[in-house]
Amino acid sequence: YSYRNLGDGGIDDHIAWMRAAAAKYPALDLTRVGIFGHSAGGYDSMHAMLTHPDYYRVAVSTAGNHDNRLDKASWNETWMGFPVGEHYLEQSNVTMAPKLQGKVLLMGGDLDENVPPAAMLQVVNALILANKDFDMRTVPNRNHGLDDDPYVIRRRWDYFVEHLLGATPPPAFDLRGRVRR
Repeated sequence: YSYRNLGDGGIDDHIAWMRAAAAKYPALDLTRVGIFGHSAGGYDSMHAMLTHPDYYRVAVSTAGNHDNRLDKASWNETWMGFPVGEHYLEQSNVTMAPKLQGKVLLMGGDLDENVPPAAMLQVVNALILANKDFDMRTVPNRNHGLDDDPYVIRRRWDYFVEHLLGATPPPAFDLRGRVRR
């Protein structure tokens, strides 16, 4: 199903599951839904914001490859096919950046050997050109595996607390020793 269709990401199924869960558990507030992901999930979380702005309000995307035309051919061509065609453009977060409506935090390590920082900067540039508000953090001396870094986890939590709960997160909360690495 995903061949030439990486933009799908199962988002419609995720939304259907959340709606079913909210029907069973009314305390779930579907007016404040956030999503996060790392690597391909970083692409997916940003893509969910762009394709379902009526549902997702906040996203945190770490080390996301936001345009399959820019990543290593061995992975993308396996799933997106060759030659590069219109389906690459149609599923690119870079080309879809003007559709952003919610809050997004983009994070990446400056030493990422798998998804180079340029992948994040491409979508950042597209957001700037579209005059969209967003947040970005480059984490120094971190590679692709930064998603389990205590600082990155805290900033992700803080972002959701601030933008979904409307609360101020505790300053400089220390996750070291509380997060398994």
